[in-house]
Amino acid sequence: MLQVRAAFAQSIGEVRQGGEAWREDWHYDGGFWEKVREKFLLEKGFTYMNNGTLGPTPRPVYEAMVEYWRLMAVNPHENSAIFQNGVEQTRAKVANFLGATADEISITRNTTEGNTILCQGLDLKQGDEILITAFEHSSNRETWRRQSKRYGLVVKQVNFPLPPDNPAVILNAFEDAITPRTRVMHFANPLGSTGCFLPVKELADLAHSKNILCFVDGAHCTGQVRFSLKDWGVDGFACNTHKWLTGPAGSGMLFVKQDVQDRIWPNISIIPWDKPPKGARKYNLSVGRRPWPVVAVLEDTLDFQNAVGRDRIEQRTRGLGTYLRRKAADIPGVRTYTPSDPSMSAGITSIGIDKVSGLRLKEYLRQKYDIYVPGGSRSPGGRVRISTHYYNTFEQVGLLLKALSELSSGAA
Repeated sequence: MLQVRAAFAQSIGEVRQGGEAWREDWHYDGGFWEKVREKFLLEKGFTYMNNGTLGPTPRPVYEAMVEYWRLMAVNPHENSAIFQNGVEQTRAKVANFLGATADEISITRNTTEGNTILCQGLDLKQGDEILITAFEHSSNRETWRRQSKRYGLVVKQVNFPLPPDNPAVILNAFEDAITPRTRVMHFANPLGSTGCFLPVKELADLAHSKNILCFVDGAHCTGQVRFSLKDWGVDGFACNTHKWLTGPAGSGMLFVKQDVQDRIWPNISIIPWDKPPKGARKYNLSVGRRPWPVVAVLEDTLDFQNAVGRDRIEQRTRGLGTYLRRKAADIPGVRTYTPSDPSMSAGITSIGIDKVSGLRLKEYLRQKYDIYVPGGSRSPGGRVRISTHYYNTFEQVGLLLKALSELSSGAA
């Protein structure tokens, strides 16, 4: 294991190089971002803009995981024990990354599992109300809908315009939806469909002022922007590594605030349930045999992001997204559903073109410019979601804008 870590550290060392001009200039490269791009396995000429679903794994992280699987193949039981003994070190690194304590962190399999633990672990009564936004991912929305059917809970969807004019629009919509029966507010930040960032700290403060729990689906903020759960003040938070952290699928992170852990039960138990391990460990030590290489590589995934620089990544991601939205706004017929305010948006942009279906937009981008974006409905004006992350370039965004212009003008 020590040899693997040493080789990994050496392989990512060069991405730490670079000057400070990036703080002032979105377009600044100086060779730094090209070095970073070379660490990814993406084919030359292929533009991948779908981090919102699944991010590409950089070579150092990929090679570390392959080596971990080799170790499992040559000596399964003893090497499995070594990986398991390293979980506490990984937990501490996750806690530092998210702005929490190790006792508040559970290593899960993905955001969905974390959301489900928070949802199913609470003892709620018939008639209790849960507030979610009208734009939630199904892993949050459907879990609460199932609980409402099973236990007579009331799930209320908070609606607001897309894009909202300012954060106060969202805050006021939640405040108007609260009643004396409201027990939980659970929402994504940012919204996965449009990339709109919510005023999390203010929403958590609002919830706590009325004795309401505040949970966050963090699938899209982790690895895209820098934040601290301590600063946000939320009670629960779930995220994954396979989107903006550009790690492999199969590992996730769950935060449960220390003072609410006694209110949230674990969902699976193969150890004595009445003698749980300390803190949030009770939520991940009860799932039986796990693919430990995928857990171990979580540490390498965080190391890679830290090596590139979390501030650099946020600056680059916001820069690419803001550039795309500003230029797209000048193209007749193009509609953007992501806020233009940089404080409410970053690397996700939701775009549609009048009289052009989302499916047509998606296929045109791929067939003519080899740009991959997901989804796309068949209806005119249908939206697609574009994810611009730090390994993308302004030149790639320029090609995307060219395609939008061609489709909008009818020249495609």
